[in-house]
Amino acid sequence: MTAPVQRRDFLRTGFAAVGAIMLAPSNRRLWNLPGGVGNHPQWIPVPQSCPILPIPSVTATTMIDGLPFAPTWFGDSFASGGLPFHVPESPPQWAQLDEHCAVAIIGGGLSGLATAHALRDKDWMLFDLRTRFGGNSMGESWNRLPYSQGSAYFMVPDKGSEFDRLYDSLGVYATAQVDTGSGFRFEFAGQLFDDICKDCTQEEVAALQRYGAAVADYANNNYPDIPWTDDTTRELVRQLDTQTFHESVDATCGGITPPMLARALEAYCFSSFGVGWDELSAAAGWNFIAAEESGRLVMPGGNAGLATLFWKELAGIPWKSAQSPRLRAGCIVTNIRMEARGVSIAWRDLAGKTHTLGAKQVVYAGSKHILPHMMPELSTLDPEKFEAIPQVHTVAYLVVNVLLTQRVHEKFYDIFAIHDDQFPMGDAAFESDRRITDAVNGTFAIASPHISGDVLTLYWPLPWHTARFTIVYDQSLQTYATLAAPQIRRLLKLLGVTDSDVASIRMTRWGHAMPYARPGTYFGDLCDVLRRPMNERIWFANQDNWLLPAVETCLSEASWVAKNMPR
Repeated sequence: MTAPVQRRDFLRTGFAAVGAIMLAPSNRRLWNLPGGVGNHPQWIPVPQSCPILPIPSVTATTMIDGLPFAPTWFGDSFASGGLPFHVPESPPQWAQLDEHCAVAIIGGGLSGLATAHALRDKDWMLFDLRTRFGGNSMGESWNRLPYSQGSAYFMVPDKGSEFDRLYDSLGVYATAQVDTGSGFRFEFAGQLFDDICKDCTQEEVAALQRYGAAVADYANNNYPDIPWTDDTTRELVRQLDTQTFHESVDATCGGITPPMLARALEAYCFSSFGVGWDELSAAAGWNFIAAEESGRLVMPGGNAGLATLFWKELAGIPWKSAQSPRLRAGCIVTNIRMEARGVSIAWRDLAGKTHTLGAKQVVYAGSKHILPHMMPELSTLDPEKFEAIPQVHTVAYLVVNVLLTQRVHEKFYDIFAIHDDQFPMGDAAFESDRRITDAVNGTFAIASPHISGDVLTLYWPLPWHTARFTIVYDQSLQTYATLAAPQIRRLLKLLGVTDSDVASIRMTRWGHAMPYARPGTYFGDLCDVLRRPMNERIWFANQDNWLLPAVETCLSEASWVAKNMPR
């Protein structure tokens, strides 16, 4: 285990240093590095592949409904060739492989980064199609304020647990702040509240007490751990999996769920899972709600801060060839082929050229819906996995970062935006009334008292099942910015901020980043089929193994692969 990163070392070599490296003119070009004979790959230099990207203090904006929006989407690119399999791929030439390694890891989000970290003593290479690592745990830094473009927090682990030791070794505790949840806030009718049962009847107060007791029991005594660790937990998860989260909460409350609790839980499910509580398995719902009782760890930059710590460790590991780095951002793996004694992959570099690599083993850390396109032989090599993949349902969502020139003085980490009595309860209602569900204080974990600006990170789920088609085209930015503007103004007014304090609004789109579990997901062997390796040569490390969109799922799957992969 590597030594913990000390706070002073992190500050000395962290975001400011990354920014200096990335903005230096001599490093703005691509490296042209030797690959196969007469074929020179192009990829992003390792110093420029950090999950957190510094942006200029003054950015280009366009005025939409009186607010300054960045003129382009961030996050997923749906342009032709921007993602694999949006255009036909040319078949690779397998006759002579360009290079070899022990383990090729496909996908540089948290799952892939954690897998590389867990296998750091092996000969590995990590590929990601984007120009930065982190997946939907990427972020940006503006005026030295790092913030998330995707996921925002993870849970405080049990003391002495595997996660606790990992976070300590990475240096998480040197900069992370803990949100205990004690300052729960929600917005309703233009005001902030912390009492969810302010106008409840006696029956509703009793129902809320029953709900609180259930949360405490799941958190302290009967936690529905996913992945499960023993038969008792598996049985509990299966029992909960017979109901939707809505049905389970109603039963817990004795059929009298307080109206504001219902709205808050629906907003929570929209924000955390991308779907409402009528579509979500009760096992997944209680898993998340109970875990929050331990508190939330918030890094500077949200989960991009955690991804950056992994990236810094991996970038610092000595490698046999400085001219052929094993952190390969901007490299799209297009084909995976099982061989007699190993696995071959084909990948396309930034110039569009295809290269090949042979590995003893491959870890696939990407989204399952792409896998059948990468592996045309999957249907014959593993028919059960091929049939299971369409059961991995994913939804799209947006993240809206509002960059402010003034501090927000209201004390909070996460405010749920209930808006009014007409809060949409269900995906069909949400499609016709698209609402931002919560506002996160993007600078919550920054300890410096001398911050001159601020960042609000707004989460905007798109829970209906054709939603991703509404964000595919670049022109859709205008549509969503127009919908966002009055909601942003509402939140700014609530927090005592004016339109003139807004420097820029940057909208990030994610098309498939949120897997979710419907009732019945955990009752059979779906997750076992999704997770199991193929011939002990192709392994799978991703949160969608368990249809649970959590940092802990990413890390546990990476650890499971590392522990079970033959040495």
